[in-house]
Amino acid sequence: MRYVAWLIVFLVVSVLGEFVAEFTKVLNTDEQFKPAAVVWFILLGLGGGFATAAVVPDRFLPPGPFEGVSVLILPFFLGAALAFVGWIRGPARTHFASWYGGAACGVGLAVGRLMGLAFVAELRLV
Repeated sequence: MRYVAWLIVFLVVSVLGEFVAEFTKVLNTDEQFKPAAVVWFILLGLGGGFATAAVVPDRFLPPGPFEGVSVLILPFFLGAALAFVGWIRGPARTHFASWYGGAACGVGLAVGRLMGLAFVAELRLV
């Protein structure tokens, strides 16, 4: 029975991955889809950040003096890194390999992680 459960999880994750890949491919076909791509990357980041908080709820580094500073730092560094990747790729770059794509995903990751950590903290209190 355990193998059937893993098979179902594998199939659901595969279908979800194919949907994400196909939707992202459609968004990359035209420059007019830039606002939709930004919203899509924020949503993907929210899901990814929440998932990382659910899988690894403990912090790697001790909290600093300012709460939520990752919401400012992560989009900047991820946007810069992906803008560099887009610069290397040249004219064949995608919406994700750009400053706005990386920054949008970074905002989603940071906010999703903070939301996930708050959710996990609430669950631990129960």
